[in-house]
Amino acid sequence: MRRRRLALTALGLIVVAALVYAFWPAPNSRALRVGLAPYQDLAMIVNIKSLGLEKQYGTDVDLVTLPWEQILPSVATLGRGLDLGFASYTEYLTQYSNLNAGNNDPVLFIFPLYVFKGGAFITFKTDVPALTAESITDRQLVSKVLDRKIGAQKKSAYEMMIFRLAQLNNIDPKTVQLIDTPLDQGFIAAEQGSLDLAEAGLTQITEAQRRGGRIVFTMDDLKFADFTGFILKKSVYDARQKDVKNLIRMWFDCVNYVYADLDANSKDSLTYLNSQASTRYTIEEYKRALSQEYLPRSLDEAKKQFVDDSGRFPFRTIRTTIFQYLIQEGVMKASPNIPDFIQP
Repeated sequence: MRRRRLALTALGLIVVAALVYAFWPAPNSRALRVGLAPYQDLAMIVNIKSLGLEKQYGTDVDLVTLPWEQILPSVATLGRGLDLGFASYTEYLTQYSNLNAGNNDPVLFIFPLYVFKGGAFITFKTDVPALTAESITDRQLVSKVLDRKIGAQKKSAYEMMIFRLAQLNNIDPKTVQLIDTPLDQGFIAAEQGSLDLAEAGLTQITEAQRRGGRIVFTMDDLKFADFTGFILKKSVYDARQKDVKNLIRMWFDCVNYVYADLDANSKDSLTYLNSQASTRYTIEEYKRALSQEYLPRSLDEAKKQFVDDSGRFPFRTIRTTIFQYLIQEGVMKASPNIPDFIQP
C-alpha cells in the first residue's frame, strides 16, 4: 500500500512538472520589464495600460520605476532583471567605451524617442548680439558672442553647445573663455554682470525675461539637443525583437494620445508622477515642463526629424559633435564604432 502511494505521488509530481513545463511562459512570451524614472516626459508611457496597447500589439509590459542614474547600470548588468530602459544618448555615448569594453553582449541605444531642446544661453547685457538659426554661421557675429565671459557647467550639454557653435564657425573652442558654472549660479552671475552669457533652462529663461534679460541662442538654433530613447542588451534585442519594436510603437501611441488633449489626457501621467516623483505637478506645470522638449507624435515623424540628415535634430550630426567634444576633452582618444539605430 505504501509503495503504491509512493508510486502515485511520484506520478502526480511528474504530471505537475509536465503541466508547469507546458504552461510556464517562454522567455519571449513574458512581459517586457522597462525601467523608467518619474519624469514628466517618461510618464507618458504609463498610458499603455489604459489605452489597451498590450492587447492591441500582443506584448505585455511591466514598468519598473528607478532613479534615473540607476537605469543604465541596471540594464547593463541585468542586475534588476530589466529588459530595457530609458537613457540619455549623450550619457550613453560618453560611457560607451567603458560600458562595452571587451563585451560580447553590448548595450545598444536602439532608437531616439524625443529630445530635450529647452537649453539656451541668456544675457543681461545690451551689447551681446542675439543669434538665430539663420545667423548661427555668421562668423563675425558669432565671434562677438564667443569673445565674452560665458558660464556653463563642464562636460554638460551646454558646454557642448558652445563647442558646436565654435566648430560651425571655424573658431578654436579652446580660445573661448568658458567658466565652469552650475545652472542656478550662472543665472545670478549673469544678472549681476560678472558673466556676459550663462546657460539657462526653461526656469532661468523665464526669469531672465522677467528681469530684462534675453535669449542669445538656443539648442533649436544649433540643431543640437540631447536624445532620450531605449537602451538594452544586444541579446535581449535578438531574443525579443518583435516585442521591442512593439514597445517603440506603443510609446508614440501614448505621446499622440496625451498631446491630442493635454488637459484631458494627462490624467494617468499626472497620477503616476504625483505618486512617484518628489515634485507634484499641476496640469499647467506639466505643460510648462513639456515645453522644454520636442516629442514626435509618430514613428514616421521621429524618423524624419531625428534619423534623416535634413531633420530638425539629425542624430549623426549630434553624435559627431559629441565625439569631437569628448576627444578634445580627453575623455576618449578616438570615436568608437557605434551602430546606427534600428528600423522599427
